[in-house]
Amino acid sequence: MAITLIVNPGSSSKKYALYEGGTLLLAAHIEHDPNGVTMCVSVNGVADRCEPMNGQAFPTSLLDFLERAINEKVLVSSTDIAMVGVRVVAPGTYFATHRVVDEEYIERLQKKTEAAPLHIPHTLKELTIIRHALPHALIVSASDSAFHNSLPAVAHQYSIPVSDAEMLDLYRFGYHGLSVASVVRRLSVVGVVAHARVVVCHIGSGVSVTAVREGKSIDTTMGYAPGSGLIMGSRAGDLDTGALLALMRVRNLKPTDAEMYLQTAGGLRGLGGENDLRLLLERRAQGQKAATRAIESFVYQIQKSIGAFVAA
Repeated sequence: MAITLIVNPGSSSKKYALYEGGTLLLAAHIEHDPNGVTMCVSVNGVADRCEPMNGQAFPTSLLDFLERAINEKVLVSSTDIAMVGVRVVAPGTYFATHRVVDEEYIERLQKKTEAAPLHIPHTLKELTIIRHALPHALIVSASDSAFHNSLPAVAHQYSIPVSDAEMLDLYRFGYHGLSVASVVRRLSVVGVVAHARVVVCHIGSGVSVTAVREGKSIDTTMGYAPGSGLIMGSRAGDLDTGALLALMRVRNLKPTDAEMYLQTAGGLRGLGGENDLRLLLERRAQGQKAATRAIESFVYQIQKSIGAFVAA
């Protein structure tokens, strides 16, 4: 029995799934929510149950999922898993392609940690656990940027000297490509033809909007790093360079400090004090002005991007 494990180590949640051929056998969604950590499981594509998890078990939740799979008799043992596909969010031309995960890949990924501090450390930890638990399995990275390789030069390039962009590999790579591609594949089911012009919104802890024409990405709000673009849970998104430089000067922030500030203290958390939209909606219903302002700004940026991409 050759089974494939799919792993999505997101910035605030994890998703696991086991497939045999094209058939989904078992899936789990593990998420931090206002009440702690919850694991929701589905068997053969049918929702089964949600159970609370020990928050300390979140980093090693893959082991719990594999144990669940054996208990559900989906696996006889972990050796039934022949291949692992892992969603990887990392900037750079090298990471804009699906690749086999080997020592070179791990080393290159480690060097990109500062550019995506909410994603890469989690991914590296997950890869370490996968390689230890499934040493026999082939591990393949599923690039979250690959779908955006079709970006035209006008959207892909930044207005900096071409020599610097080439030397430092500084381009708009875009993210949430796996999510957008999934939406595009489903469009025909609802009668949208392949050559249609579509705007796809990915809204979660991370947020992006993508313009799709004839099934290909032509522009997207996320750029070089996954902290760019729109207001997100704790990510500030795009900030005027003058404002960023002033912030760094006044608060005496080094580049790594500024990166973490923008990634963890901005977005909905910075505007409304919470990075969870569900909690902000509850606070807005109670009449709290900060929550209302945060939600209004969040919605406004998405609306504005949809309008811009309709034009694009």
